[in-house]
Amino acid sequence: MALIRHASTVALLTLASRVLGFARDAGVAALFGTGVVADASVAGLALPQIARRLLGEGALNAALLPRLAGEPDPTARARLAGAALLVFALAALGLAALLYLLMPQVVALLAPGFADDGERARGAVLAGRLAIAAIPLALLAGVLAAFANAAGRFARPAFAPAAANVAVLVLLALLYLSGAHGMSVEVALAWLAAGAVAGALTQFLLNLLAVPRGFFRLAVTRAELKAALPMLAGAAASLLAAALPQLRFLIAAAAASGIAGGVAALFYATRLVELPLGLVGASAGAVLLPALASRERGTIGANGMEAALALSLPAALGLAVLAHPIVVVLFQRGAFDPQASELTAAALALLALTLPVQALEKILVTVAFASGLSRLVALASLAALPVGAVVGFLAVGPLGMAGPALGVLASSLVALAGLGVGLGRRGLIPVPPSSRRRLRGLVLAALAMALAVALAGRAAESALASGGMSAAAALGGLVALGVAVYAGAARALGGIETAALRAGWRK
Repeated sequence: MALIRHASTVALLTLASRVLGFARDAGVAALFGTGVVADASVAGLALPQIARRLLGEGALNAALLPRLAGEPDPTARARLAGAALLVFALAALGLAALLYLLMPQVVALLAPGFADDGERARGAVLAGRLAIAAIPLALLAGVLAAFANAAGRFARPAFAPAAANVAVLVLLALLYLSGAHGMSVEVALAWLAAGAVAGALTQFLLNLLAVPRGFFRLAVTRAELKAALPMLAGAAASLLAAALPQLRFLIAAAAASGIAGGVAALFYATRLVELPLGLVGASAGAVLLPALASRERGTIGANGMEAALALSLPAALGLAVLAHPIVVVLFQRGAFDPQASELTAAALALLALTLPVQALEKILVTVAFASGLSRLVALASLAALPVGAVVGFLAVGPLGMAGPALGVLASSLVALAGLGVGLGRRGLIPVPPSSRRRLRGLVLAALAMALAVALAGRAAESALASGGMSAAAALGGLVALGVAVYAGAARALGGIETAALRAGWRK
């Protein structure tokens, strides 16, 4: 299997999706800043957005791929796939109906700080109910993406989230042309909810087209539906693991909901962190898992950790060092004022440090699922969430927006430690001396990059503070400097070996 080549394809398409997703979020920020509409939409659309994002990046592969791969007869596999699709559809419709009825309670749980602000609470409930159809559409899109991956088709499912974001951007453009600034809160939220549903529908249709003809058959028996139920049960653990960063964000958002604009500010900061993190998660789910499941194990886990750190370490330190200018250049326009920039940058500076921790966690989760250790994943995930909640709620008072971000970091570290200890005891994550040497080189190269960018940033303070194109050009120069320093240092310190990359591309 050309692991690096397939992973690169998925990563590039995921990058396109995340960039378009960022453009979508920047558009919402420019239209509504961190005001009532932004806060209410983030809380109300949280579950549909999480579902669409996760299920479009291979979150169901761990539950579906091993079972489908274990069925050698094509006819029996097609009937099993059809039964799985029907079982997931019924479960998704039931979940959507339940969430619609309980939306006020869901919003109260996700944003307890809204209790003192009736307008934000009512808006969040309205948006959540209007966008509820996005959840079953996203779940079925995820099942179809797993079918396509099982058939060896990686590019088309990876492209679907990007196309979905284009659909949302079209609706945002129509919203702007319809006079977003003069709309009532309810009408603006209805537009944003329509965008969530349009994105999920686009993703569903494109993934349906990506599945080979005849891969699944919907004419199934009751016995076959019963046989597909374990796949639904197995999806719970894989979805929990894939959703863990998002669940951490929900807990952090609950802690930040008492700060005016805090929920929206934390969301924008999280989206910047998720840009590189999504590349790791999508590549691991769509490419690394099939390689491990097919017993091409060897040092694939160690190679995955190297790749994850090679991307996430420099991104994390760069986001932390340049948090404020990045937020100003990318978001500060229209209704997104300097106060909103300060709130978002305060969260981003600390939240960025979670990036390498969560990237390594995604690799270990993939190894655990490929080894049949879904229980370990569930236990590590569940143990981490209350830690993040306690730290986030206790720290929000003295630290402000940095408090919820600290909770996310604490939760990530607990989950990573649990997975590392569990897999290490079973000898499932061997790290040979050559990998340890490269990992040390990557860490040192990232630190050298952070130091160089910090020093250059101090010299460019006046340009960064001037705003407009001058600030954007200065920020671009700092990013280019960081890339050059990191690439050169990683090569010099042995963190990146060109020969190994060429070999991985050909394998």
